[in-house]
Amino acid sequence: MNIPQKILIAYEPFPPIAFDLQEAFEQLGIETKLFIAPDYEHWFYKKVIKRVNKLVRNLRLIKKDHDLFLNHPLNHLNYLVSHFQKTYEELQPDLVFFIHGRPFANHILANISVPKIAWWIEPNDDLNELRIKAEPFDIYNSFSQRAIDLLNEEGFRTRYLCHAVNPKSFYPGSNEGHKYDVAFVGNWSPWREEVIKTVLGVTKNVALYGPYWKKKSAIPAADFDKIYKGKQVLGAELNQLFNSAKVVLNASRTYGSSGLNMRFFEVPASGACFLTDSAPELERHFVSGQHLSVFTGLEDLALKLNQLLKNNELRDEIRKSGYSLVLQNYTYQQMAKQLLGQYENILMQRDSFKGRIFCAGKPES
Repeated sequence: MNIPQKILIAYEPFPPIAFDLQEAFEQLGIETKLFIAPDYEHWFYKKVIKRVNKLVRNLRLIKKDHDLFLNHPLNHLNYLVSHFQKTYEELQPDLVFFIHGRPFANHILANISVPKIAWWIEPNDDLNELRIKAEPFDIYNSFSQRAIDLLNEEGFRTRYLCHAVNPKSFYPGSNEGHKYDVAFVGNWSPWREEVIKTVLGVTKNVALYGPYWKKKSAIPAADFDKIYKGKQVLGAELNQLFNSAKVVLNASRTYGSSGLNMRFFEVPASGACFLTDSAPELERHFVSGQHLSVFTGLEDLALKLNQLLKNNELRDEIRKSGYSLVLQNYTYQQMAKQLLGQYENILMQRDSFKGRIFCAGKPES
């Protein structure tokens, strides 16, 4: 099997997917360098370019989508792209892997000859955006089957790739009892608002974390002030939160949207009982009622939550089964091996293409 000696991963710093994947590749003996996009934002862009653009847009001197500094070398995108090219040239990797985020450096990627793989992990299946992101890559992964189907129809080479978990970050804690009946972590959305309101009809012993809840939620203040714990909870504190709740709740930003978010793997790995709404990909990985509990609507949510809170044995069965499944199948070590398989596949296809060209050009004897 062909194994890359060096890999360059481009991503944002949060969530720490790239760092976990870097660790997995390095455990396989592969030198791995991260290119973290926000690290490359020049002070001149922050202090001058952004402020001037904002001022002239507010004064309606230019259109909102216009940039006075479009071609300036210190404009964010230009500065970012130049440093990515420099990093690539210094490292000379055998594989480039992008975790999208905002696309950048497409014109540079188009001229890079080494295998290029990317992964789309946002709940956005806009075809125009997907086309732009997927264009320069040999294989484009997504955690959303809907995104895969759209790109397949356009002729792109795609793969389904779900999230994974680092067992060093998410693991069962000491069994000292539960502080909360329910814990939920995630941005506010209209669907999630309805989910939390339904939960409050079952129990008020809830821990709620996430951005925009204070600004947008219509939950009565008497309830909201008791359950809302902050904008974010990270790292060891997040794992501790999962361990401190009888049930960890999940809800998609939009009901019925495609793609399993990171909670599907982090929560079972922490040894907690996981209750979630459904997603088209769920049955590819889990059995409802065995590895996790799935609600199909708000009435079913109240029913399932009541059952779980009243039945310790049921919760224990689900959390133990989910823990075993995730640890055996969905770690970053397994993801790294999947990506190495894609790398091998790209090289084999290229070799096969070269062989066909050679045979086609060989004169008859």
